This record gives sequence, structure tokens and C-alpha cells, in this order.
Amino acid sequence: MGKAPKRTFKDRINPLVSAAVPNVVSKVSSKEEVPALLKKLTSSDANDRVWAAASASNLLVSDDSKVRRMLLANNVVSALIERLSDSVPDVVIQATGALHNLAAVDQGAAEEISRKNIYAAIQALVPRLAKSIDDIIKDNDDGKKLDNNARTMVFLTTDNLISILWVLCETVPSSLKHINGMALIPFLISFFNVVGKLPSSLIQTAGQFLYTLTQDNIHAKRALISHPNSIQNLMKVVVSQQPCENVTAEDVAVVRILAGGILSNIKPAVVAQLEKTYKNHPGGIPAEETEQWETHSKVLLQVIADYIALDIHDAAARAAATIKAITMSRSEAVTNGVERTAEAKHEGELDSLNTRISYVQLALELAANIFTDEGASDPDSDPATATTDSASGQDNEVAVGGEDGEDVDQDHEMADDSDSEEDVIESDVSDDEDGHSSAEEFDVDDMEELLAEESTTAQKTDEEMQHSILGAFISVIIPSLRRLAEPTSMSTLTTALNECLTPNTSDSFAIQLVTSTVESFATLHDRALGCFNNFLLVIEESIKSWFRLHSDSVASWWSFLIAVAEHLFSVENPSAEFVATDQRLRFVILEPTVGCMWTLARSVSGDVPVTPQQIEGLIHVCESAPTAEIRVKAVGVLGNIARRQPGFVQQNNRIGVYLLDNIISKPLLGHTASSTAQKATLADNDGDIEPIVEALDLIYDIYGDKTYDYDAPVFIQGNFLARLRQLYQPIRKLSKSIDRRKDRGLRDRADLAVENLHGFLAYKESEYKN
Repeated sequence: MGKAPKRTFKDRINPLVSAAVPNVVSKVSSKEEVPALLKKLTSSDANDRVWAAASASNLLVSDDSKVRRMLLANNVVSALIERLSDSVPDVVIQATGALHNLAAVDQGAAEEISRKNIYAAIQALVPRLAKSIDDIIKDNDDGKKLDNNARTMVFLTTDNLISILWVLCETVPSSLKHINGMALIPFLISFFNVVGKLPSSLIQTAGQFLYTLTQDNIHAKRALISHPNSIQNLMKVVVSQQPCENVTAEDVAVVRILAGGILSNIKPAVVAQLEKTYKNHPGGIPAEETEQWETHSKVLLQVIADYIALDIHDAAARAAATIKAITMSRSEAVTNGVERTAEAKHEGELDSLNTRISYVQLALELAANIFTDEGASDPDSDPATATTDSASGQDNEVAVGGEDGEDVDQDHEMADDSDSEEDVIESDVSDDEDGHSSAEEFDVDDMEELLAEESTTAQKTDEEMQHSILGAFISVIIPSLRRLAEPTSMSTLTTALNECLTPNTSDSFAIQLVTSTVESFATLHDRALGCFNNFLLVIEESIKSWFRLHSDSVASWWSFLIAVAEHLFSVENPSAEFVATDQRLRFVILEPTVGCMWTLARSVSGDVPVTPQQIEGLIHVCESAPTAEIRVKAVGVLGNIARRQPGFVQQNNRIGVYLLDNIISKPLLGHTASSTAQKATLADNDGDIEPIVEALDLIYDIYGDKTYDYDAPVFIQGNFLARLRQLYQPIRKLSKSIDRRKDRGLRDRADLAVENLHGFLAYKESEYKN
């Protein structure tokens, strides 16, 4: 179980500038034009400097990477950083916009911007901007001297500078040290004190940067905690329901969500500090110290729930209509030679929609993390029903070798390769011929009483949970996740292209718009499904009885997940040039879908309403999956479904044979028979090894008892024991071929699989003898 994946920086479609600059350059025809353009950045004429900075911004984000390289080769980064100290505000805005866009689209350029020490230039600007903002808010004499245009200049420059640091923080690891050294926490936190008095976009930019800065950054967390009243002020923002003048309810919600996200980031450090303070205090941390945090989490979940109540199909329809309008405007401009005034408006609408979707993604990430942190340690959780089951391959590290990648002597050392398979198995048969004969037996009355007690306890736990963070999450967040996970007409590239563009269109700009919009929707589905999977994982680990009490919900979600997967496979492929992108985006949605199926099936021991056709579909996922991660998840779903009994012998046979033949035997025997070079390739390819290990672990669970109704007709009649015995040495050799220095976790899991296979074969041999 883990936190939601970190959301990455999303660059704006349009840079923040005060006004359009006339006659800016959008392309260059020769490399000689570049030095001439950059020379104007140092012109004595301010208009020339504004024009040059705006032109550089256009060229740096254009599709022509060759032009970008020419600009970088001519030291455009240093020239733009130098303009940050320009006396003309318009020049500064254009320069900051250019640097922000460059950092957002080019990783190498972002690193160069960092190396050229942009931090010093920004540090010099911050005090002046902070004073101007303070003057505007207080409306003092200095503030009144600033007209609307001057105020706009201050706001846009501040927004661009914060955005630059935000990009660098997420893309250049070494930047964090420099940013921490700038002591920006007081400046950033101050924006939350003036909601309604500054542009919402500026407050949101500052909030997003502070949210990112306080993730995995103890320096920033400590600075924020030690800043006077910062926690209390953020708490007030989260819980306040007062409307703000001239600010939309949606913008206020985003600010509240960001404030809550920042508090969630620093909460572990606050709790650690409280534990240290009250270490010797009777009763531990006083309730009043923790109550405000629980209240904050519950209120924040409700704010998130209201914000993510997005009609995703309506959003898709609006996105498609906007893209159509943009392409039509461009077409009319080319045909009739008219100005493309409507195009900018439509691009702004699409930008707003993508921004809303990106904030919904952020809200889902935050909700998942709140639930993971709060739910896993929820005081109402029932430890008696906790389970140690988890996804295979996690938390199973075993010390079975030295750091040099070679095995060391162990108590459970396997036989030498020269030993026969029969000797290896026979040597470990227990002296206790009866296997499990020592276990006490319950009579029928005992068992009925035990089950009744478990049912009563589970019901009580479920009732108590309704008043906890878990209950709040279930009641206000879960209902939206299904709506947000449902595919739309803009969720796959094929359907989006058909929806937005005419057949055989060659407008690369329109195609790029469609692709980026599909990316946004696919990522939104991914976040919704990831948030749901976090919920399932927490429930599985802490209150597994929930699944038994809510079997209808389990069945409903299973059917929904299957429908999502079937939709992704039913949509026809686009033309050849788009196939790779289309498949990548489909699997962005499919991977978390299958991941949810895996957790769901595992949590109920495979007791989901699966059909034979759905089993074949999951097998198809295994066969077509482009990554080991998806294949392992699909294998996990199949293996847990195979555990169902009694009455599902035929389905068990289909899955068991497939796992043994296609997931384990085929790559293993190919590895044994292949050349040394091919063996090395397999050993370095997690795409084959991870599914083998997962499938082996599942085989041990599925066929762990001869009393299972499918054991005799499938395991025995299918000769699984002999076949697994033949695979013992190939599996052992494959495990030893994994370099522990390169992937210790995989090597340990493979070694454990070999050890478990050894024990499993010995156990089944003993079981059948008796």
C-alpha cells in the first residue's frame, strides 16, 4: 500500500503576459537570425527588448527543436535571466514567461537555467514584489500610485517567477537545495492570508508550489511549522465556508484543497514533534492537539468531494466542441485570410477545462493520501480482522545472499545442481507422515458459534467506521470515483480523433490538441482508479470484514471494472501513425483498472462474479500487456479467481493450465534451452521474471490443500506435480542468474519462490502419500 503517485507539473498552453506583442517572430529561416534577435534583448530601446523576449518565448516552445537548440547554443538562458533585472516591467514579464515555458518543455534547458543561477535573480526580485503586493492589499499611498496596469504587471511577474521555481523543483533535483536556501516560506504562505484580495490564479500558483515544495522535503516542512501562525491560518482556510467577494466558489475550493494538501504534507512532521514533546506525558499526546487534525481531514474530504463532482461526459463534450471550434477558426483564417481572434478565446476555454481537470487530479491524489495516512491507523479499525495478505513481491525480502551477488551458506541451502530432482524433493519430506494431522478439529456447534461472533464483530466495526475518516471517505469520495473512472469519447485517441477532426486531417496543431486532451482524461481516469485502489488496500489491511458485509458493492465494482477494460479493448485502432500513442494512453487507464481488479479479487479470495468470457479477456491482457507491471497484475487477478471453490473446477483448470504453461513453463524452458546471450537477456528482463514469480506464488496458494474440489481433477490429473518438479532446476538457475547488485528485491523474491517451490513439492508429495 502506498501513497498516490506524485502529480507532475503541467505547463500552461498560454504563457502569462500582460498584452500581445505585435509582430513577434514565430519561426526563423536561417541561423543568422538568432544572434540578431538575441542582440535586441540588450537594446537601449525598451520596445526592442520586449519584442525580443516575446519572440524568444515563441520560438522556445515551438515544435522546431532545431531552433530551440540554436537559441540555447547562443546563450539565450543567460540573456533572459539578465532581463529579470530590467527596469521595464513588460520586459521582465516576457523574460519570465520565456524562461518558464522553456523549463517546462525542455529538461536539459531546465537544468541549464538552474546552473546559470536564476535563483539569485529571483531572490533579488522577491522583496520588491512582496512590498508591491502588500501595498496593493493595504491600499496605502504607495499602493494607490499603482494603476490597474501596474498592478497586473506585479501579479503576472510574481506568478511567472513562482512557476519557474515550481518547474525547477519538480524537474531538477539539485534545485531543491537552492530553493530551500531562498527562505521563501513566509512569502508563499502569505498568499493564503489574502484570499479574495489577489487574483485567484496567483494564490493557486503559490499554493501549488508550496504543496510541491513540502512533499518529501523536511527543510520546507520545518520552516513552515516554525513560521508563526502558519498552521492555524491554513486550518482556517480549509474549514472556512465564507464566500469571497469577486472569487468564484470553484476557485475558493481549489485554494481550500491546496491549503489542506500542504497541511497533510506537514502533518507527519507535526505529529513527530508532538510525540517528542509529550514523550513522558501521562496518556501521551492530549486529545485537543489531535482533534483539529481529524476535523481538518473530514472537512477537507467534503471540500474535495464537492470539487470532484464533475460531469466527466459533459466535460468531454465541451472539450470536443472547443477543439472543433479552434480547428474551424484556423481553417477559416487560412482560407479567407481573416484574423484568428476567436481562436485565442477557444484556446483559453480549453486551457480552463484542462486546468479544472488537473485540479481534480490533484484533489484525487490528496484524497488518496489522506485516506492512506488516516485510514491505515484509524482508531475504529478492527485489528482482529487485519490481514497480512498483500500483493506478492512486496515486503517479502529475505536475506539469502551476499552483497557481491553470490549466494552464501544458509540453513535452507538447496541441493547442488547435480542432485536429481527426486532427491531434492524426497530429502525434505517431513517425518510427520500425516502432514497437518496435529491440528485440532472443531465440532459443528463450535464453528457456528465462531462464525456468529465474527459476524457480530464485523457488523459492529462497520457501524463504528461510519464516524471515522474511513466512513467519511466511503460516503463522500467513493461515489465520485466511479463517475470519474468511466471512459468518455475523449478517453481514447481513436474516439477523440473521430469526435473532433475530419478523416485524414493533416493539421498537426489540432492533432496535438486532441492528443494532449486525451492525455488529461486518461490521467484523470488513472487517478480516480488509483484513489479507489488505495481505498481497497487500506480496507484489505485493516478492516477486511468490510468486504463480506458489502458483497453487493464488490460485485458492482467488479462489473464496472470489467466494463472499463472491455471498452478499452473494443475501441478500434486508429491509423498506423497514431497506434503507438493510442496504445500507450489506453494502458494508462487499463493498468490501474486491472490493479483494482487484483486488490478486489484478493480481498474476497477470488469470490467475484467473473464469467468464462472475462477470464479469457484477462488472459488476453496478460498476452498483450506492454509492461511487466500490467502482466503481473493480470496474473494476480487470474490466480485469485482460481481459488474459488467449490463448483468452479473448469475455470480453475483453464487458469491453472494457463499459468503453468504460458506464464511459468514457456519462458523458463525457453531460458533453459536458449543461448548464453539469450539467458542474460531474460535475467535482465523483469517482464518475464516478475510474472513467473507471481504465478508460482499463486500456484502454491491455489493448490495448497488436496481437499479443494479442483485439486484432484486439475492438479493431479493435469500432472502438475511432475511438471513443477521438472521446473525446479530451471527456476533455481534463473534465480541465480539475477544480479543481486542490480535488483536485490527481485533476486530475493525469486530466491524465496525457489525455496517455497522446494517446500511445496515436498509437501504435496507427502500429502498424496497419505
